[in-house]
Amino acid sequence: MSLQYIVDAYNIINHPQFKPRRKSSDIQSSLAEFIRLNRLAGSGKNRVILVFDGYPPHGEKMPEENSLICVFSRMVEADEVIKKLVEKSGQPRNIIVVSDDKGVQSAIRSLKGRVCGVEEFICGGKSARVLDAALEEREESKVSYSQMQAINAEFKKKWLD
Repeated sequence: MSLQYIVDAYNIINHPQFKPRRKSSDIQSSLAEFIRLNRLAGSGKNRVILVFDGYPPHGEKMPEENSLICVFSRMVEADEVIKKLVEKSGQPRNIIVVSDDKGVQSAIRSLKGRVCGVEEFICGGKSARVLDAALEEREESKVSYSQMQAINAEFKKKWLD
């Protein structure tokens, strides 16, 4: 089963982890290259739709491959285009929308699509894994009730007597 990623493009472009390989005014190609080189969409069979606000830049060639296309919202917001793409899909469960916009995330969930925050998309869930590891470590270092009582008793002797 291949997936389809619908990406709120400016959410990624404005994220501190987005680092284009080369300086270019062609932000669309830079973003497409960033996603492709970092394999952010996983399998090459997965499709990526980059949704940008506004109109395409005049005279610039848009990145377009079998698995990646750019869409411009023109006179509406990119958020509306993203919602319509999911609404029109026959299989919203196979769609992952990448956006940090809470309104978009809520709408996509109500349409039975999946959502992914930009941080998770770019970092591959590393942030979540680091957090889980810290929680596990904290769980392992918990002190039993009897140990806590013994420590408290020792502190009372040293500080209160």
